[in-house]
Amino acid sequence: MRVLFAVLCCCLGLWLPTLEAKEQKVNILELSRESTVMIVSKSGNSKGTGFLIDEQYVITCFHVIAAISAQGGNIKWQIYKDLQVTLSSGEEIKGTVVSAPTESDLSPLIQDFALIKLETKPTKAFQTVPLAPEKECPSVGDEVVFSGYPLATPGMVTHRGMVSGFDKSGSLIFLQAAINKGNSGGGLLNDKGQVVGIISMREGGISQGLNELRVYIDQTSQHGRFAIMGVDPLQATKAIIETLDQYISTGIGYARSITFARSYLNNHSGLIK
Repeated sequence: MRVLFAVLCCCLGLWLPTLEAKEQKVNILELSRESTVMIVSKSGNSKGTGFLIDEQYVITCFHVIAAISAQGGNIKWQIYKDLQVTLSSGEEIKGTVVSAPTESDLSPLIQDFALIKLETKPTKAFQTVPLAPEKECPSVGDEVVFSGYPLATPGMVTHRGMVSGFDKSGSLIFLQAAINKGNSGGGLLNDKGQVVGIISMREGGISQGLNELRVYIDQTSQHGRFAIMGVDPLQATKAIIETLDQYISTGIGYARSITFARSYLNNHSGLIK
C-alpha cells in the first residue's frame, strides 16, 4: 500500500507542473485577447491593433494613428483626429493620442509607438497588461503570444510564435509568426504575460519597384485621368499592387522592443493620470 501511495505521489509530482504550464498558457492567451483592442480611423483609412496598459490608456504603433510622409528630406506626420477604439467586449470608445512627437523627443515617431487616452473608462469587462521590466529581455527561442485584427478578418485572431532573432541595435525583435497588415500595434507577450514588444511590421509584400510604381501612379493621377471602356488603367494597376501588398507575406514579422515605450512613459511620469 505504501509503495502504491509513493508511486501515485511521484506521478502527481510529474503531472502537476505540466498541468500548471498548460493553465498558464491558457491564461496568457486569455490575457492577450481581453487586453487587445482594435483601432480605426475612417478619415485615414487606417485599421490596426493596440493593447490596454491602464483602464483608460492604450499603446499601439505610431503608423496606425498617423499619416506619415517624406517631403524634401523631412518626415511629416498628421495624427488622425477620429480614432475609434473597440475593446474585446465590443464596447467602442473614442481615443486621443497623448504622445505626439516633438522636436525635443521624436522617439514615438522613430520607434513607432503611440499612447492613446480613451475618452471614457470602459463599462464592460477588460484586462490590462504590464510592460516587461528591463531585466525581462526576450531570447531567441522564447515562445510569445499576440492578438490582433489582421487583414479583413471579422474578429480577433490570436497567435503563438517564437522569437527568432534581433537587429544589431536590439530595437527590433524578429518573429516566426503569422503577421499581416492590421496586426500592427498588438502587444507581444512573454510566458509571464508581460509585454516585451509591439507588433510593428512584416517581411514580405511587394517589391521596391512595385512600390515606386504605386507612388508614380499617385503623382501622375494628380495631373488628370483617362479611362478605357470606363476603366482607368493606372488605378486598376494600383489596385492590383495594393492587393499584392496586402496579402503577400513570408511569415517573418518584426516587433518593436517595449524598451522605448517604457522609457518614454518613465520620462513623462505625469502622462498617465
